[in-house]
Amino acid sequence: ILYFHSLFWPAMLHGSGIKVPDSVFVHGFVTVNGKKMSKSRGTFINASTYLKHFKPDYLRYYYAAKLSDKIVDLDLNLEDFVTKVNSDLVGKIVNIASRCAGFVKKNFGGKLSAELHNPELYQSFLDSSEDISDLFVARKYSKAIKIIMSLADTANQYISDMEPWQAIKDENKQDEVHQVCSTGINLFRVLINWLAPVVPDTASKAADFLNIEINDWKAIQQPLTN
Repeated sequence: ILYFHSLFWPAMLHGSGIKVPDSVFVHGFVTVNGKKMSKSRGTFINASTYLKHFKPDYLRYYYAAKLSDKIVDLDLNLEDFVTKVNSDLVGKIVNIASRCAGFVKKNFGGKLSAELHNPELYQSFLDSSEDISDLFVARKYSKAIKIIMSLADTANQYISDMEPWQAIKDENKQDEVHQVCSTGINLFRVLINWLAPVVPDTASKAADFLNIEINDWKAIQQPLTN
């Protein structure tokens, strides 16, 4: 049946005047905890069952962090799945926003600063945008995710180095804290903009949080100020 369809549907597209794909990519098998899916062994998971317990974004991210342009099997290790989601999406990405948002809301009326504290750092993030885009197009998802998470580590390290929770106690450093936290929020926005194709629901919530739309890959070229 698969062979028949592989011959038949390109002819349908061609006859309809629709461009035939240059190539069709096929993934390998999905195993669960290193074993082939089997109902009798309890290693078979329905999508509907998964959705009763977790959000689609989590599985989308886990798969993206593992997938490449090669046809290889992918293992859904449930312990690794929980660790990866908590470490990356929560502990790295969302953590950037949570570390900065409180200061901006409480001390600066929820308004970002007019200027970034470290525009050079912001530009260094933007310099990776084209490479990440190319990796997504080439189906090298795991490499794209690796770059994004490395930059998330950089953003978190920047906030740790600047210690806004200490600087806020100094009346002479209020402007600096405002700019540092605004820079952190902007770095979060860049990262979530890149991740939007992978975690659309999380990106939608981030858009509401930032009071912007996240639907344009190039929009991050202009930072959010004022």
